[in-house]
Amino acid sequence: MKKYFNRLFLNDIRKAIDDFNMIKNGDIVLVGLSGGKDSTLLLYALKLLRDYSHMDFKLIGVHIDYGWEMDFSSLIDFCEEENIDIHIEKTDIAEHLDFENGKNVCSLCARFRKGAMARVAKMYNATKIAYGHHMDDAVETFLMNLIYTGKLGSFSPNNYDKDKRLHIIRPMIYVKEENIKKVVSIENLPEIKSNCPLNGFTTRQEIKELVKFLEEEYKDIREKIIKSLSNVYEEGLWKKGE
Repeated sequence: MKKYFNRLFLNDIRKAIDDFNMIKNGDIVLVGLSGGKDSTLLLYALKLLRDYSHMDFKLIGVHIDYGWEMDFSSLIDFCEEENIDIHIEKTDIAEHLDFENGKNVCSLCARFRKGAMARVAKMYNATKIAYGHHMDDAVETFLMNLIYTGKLGSFSPNNYDKDKRLHIIRPMIYVKEENIKKVVSIENLPEIKSNCPLNGFTTRQEIKELVKFLEEEYKDIREKIIKSLSNVYEEGLWKKGE
């Protein structure tokens, strides 16, 4: 483990875990492992915390196979080398997605994926599912909610699903995407490119460009939005009927 890795990344992950009480001793934590840079680095970081800190939890990487032609052997090899358990859940999700129509494909795909993850969680009696969403994702979700639905908010760092009796956690919320790219390169971690036909052509990609534009004038726009999510000025919000 390089010092650069710890300075840029592990401290931020550990802070998020502590701030939002994400992982407790004895937890069984599944990591949603797409094979992209974010989830692979999250798995590696949690492995380091498991092995080199006082945290005591079981870690399993879970890759949902959509039914597309993908070679994820490098992911399996990586997990074997790092002594990380990995589970490949085969599905036929791809057959149920209408990319020509394009409407609601992303939300439908996400719903299928969450269902598959829940099945695996039940299989392992898991208590937590960890996803590789980072600071940029949280900021983009906040802006998407604001612009497209007129709502204030982003995703929760630690959300409890009562129906599935699972905590959905996001330990990388304090980490910028640019730092993830640096660490993945320095640590030479495997990265599998997405075969999704819509990759790079989503509403989220448009918001990414908006954030870049705003950042030219307001350098710390990401940090300020993240801070605002836990620093709510309630008197400034309009509440009808009061």
